[in-house]
Amino acid sequence: MRAIAMRPGRRAVTLAMLGAAGVTLAACSSGPPPVTYVLGTPASDSSATVPLAGRPVVEVKPVLVPDYLDTSDIQLRRDGNVVAPSTTGRWAERLSAGVTRAMAAELTRRLPGLVVATTVPAERPSRQVLAEIQSFEPRSNGVVVLVGRWRVLDGAARDTLAGESVSLTAPLTGQGDAEVVAAMTRLIEDLAGRIADGVRRTTPGSASRRG
Repeated sequence: MRAIAMRPGRRAVTLAMLGAAGVTLAACSSGPPPVTYVLGTPASDSSATVPLAGRPVVEVKPVLVPDYLDTSDIQLRRDGNVVAPSTTGRWAERLSAGVTRAMAAELTRRLPGLVVATTVPAERPSRQVLAEIQSFEPRSNGVVVLVGRWRVLDGAARDTLAGESVSLTAPLTGQGDAEVVAAMTRLIEDLAGRIADGVRRTTPGSASRRG
């Protein structure tokens, strides 16, 4: 059989059409991109200013999270020991960073008489907060579970002044990533409320406010 020669111009057009068709098929098969989420309640848009000088500082250390959870994937617990990432949603940051940020923001709301910092302050803080999470994920039975522990230490990190181990749950009010993120936010705020109570009990002169 004799091979049919294709003119260079026609060959280039044909290759371009095939390439465009491949891109179109890839776009159709991949679906919409995953939605990006952050933990926590959005900050207030109030324009009020609050002086920081002279107020006790509470330093929030980075929250420890298991390696398998500390990614930008929203991990979903299946039956048994199976976890799988959501295909429709993801975190805007690693989970440990999101938990630390959201918890510090909630502590700021609950402790208006104190300065809450997530970086090492220039001077020794009045208190340090340490938190460790062992499990934090939605389960197949329709609840999100947070298991962990927290401690409030003195500024030199020598003595534990308050702390507890916790096992918290929040029901999912619907299906989808948005409901998972909302339930996880409620649990972080619950955890922050417990820590805030510990800080208030051990910090003289701290203002009292419950969310």
